[in-house]
Amino acid sequence: MAEAPPAGFTGGFGEASCVTCHVGSDENAFGGSVRIEGLPHAFEPGVTYLLTVVLAADETAVAGFQLSARFEEDGVDAGGLHAVDARTARSDSAGTSYMHHSRVGSITHDPSGSSWSVRWTAPRSSRAVAFHVAANSGNGDNSPLGDLVYTEAAVVPPGQ
Repeated sequence: MAEAPPAGFTGGFGEASCVTCHVGSDENAFGGSVRIEGLPHAFEPGVTYLLTVVLAADETAVAGFQLSARFEEDGVDAGGLHAVDARTARSDSAGTSYMHHSRVGSITHDPSGSSWSVRWTAPRSSRAVAFHVAANSGNGDNSPLGDLVYTEAAVVPPGQ
């Protein structure tokens, strides 16, 4: 697993996903999944939320992810994404912040998947935020072949 995935592979806003490089299976194949836990039903501007990206996929030897939070209407970066621990890091590209696994964060301790926690500080805005995440369940053979890629999207409106 790389130290960091290239920026712009969440599967959202016209971006490709990890399946561009990790080939051999279609996205969301073989019953695995990725989800974002901790998203509020509606966000409060300026509040920080603890989010957890959860990858579920059998036979996961190594794993990775990439997550973005952008305004739904125009794809502009929405709020702030921050690492919680050494398992995650942030990369910025073309005005967009991407949270992703670090090298240590690609190590799995459970063959049924992996998870990563990040902090998201909601923007001071009344516009809905779209979250896109792509995650990779790697088979550990140090090649891009035979890995499984899962994607998910969620939209969170602002609170009243």
